[in-house]
Formats: sequence, C-alpha cells, structure tokens
Amino acid sequence: MPERRDIPLTVTLVADGEPDVVVARMDARAPDLALVDALMRWALVARRRRCELRLGDVPEDLRALLAFVGLSEALGLDRAGGVDGLLEPRRQPERREQLREDEVVQPGDLPA
Repeated sequence: MPERRDIPLTVTLVADGEPDVVVARMDARAPDLALVDALMRWALVARRRRCELRLGDVPEDLRALLAFVGLSEALGLDRAGGVDGLLEPRRQPERREQLREDEVVQPGDLPA
C-alpha cells in the first residue's frame, strides 16, 4: 500500500447531473505557491463553467499552505475537514506598550 504522501492530489470538476470528471492528478508532496496558483486557476475554470471543484487526497502540508495564504475557503477545504482556525493571528502588546480604550476600533468607525 502506498504511503499517504505518495498519493497524488486529485482535481475533479463536478457539474449538476453530469458524471464527475477528473481533470488533473498533481504531485503535492512539496506544496508551493506554484501549486496553489494552479489550483486557483482550476477553481476559476470551474466557476466559469458553473461547476464545482473538488480536491481529493489533499495532504496536510497543502492544507496548511492554503490556510496560510487564505485560500482554503475558496477551494472548499474548510467545509470538508479543512483547516479552520489553524492560523489565528494573535498580537501581544510590545514591551511598555499599553492598549488604551481609545485605540479600540468599532465596526462602522471612519478611518482617522
């Protein structure tokens, strides 16, 4: 049985009432931004053809990269066991910095 990392990423287009069409199998063992770009191009093709893009056998490294660049939702990975909440930006005040009440931004505030 092949290792999980040796299984290629599967890109499938799904249209209502039509059989699923596998359009690509990609090596995702070392995901990079070129792979992210290719996936987003497939997502654009799917949207233009009013199809759904489905990814199969997505490795955790690719899930983490897509979450990092903010595209996991665009590819539907947050709905199907994706990486929701994996990266939560947190900020601590710097040394000697105090957060004051007047620095709190409320929804609807105009920029200063």
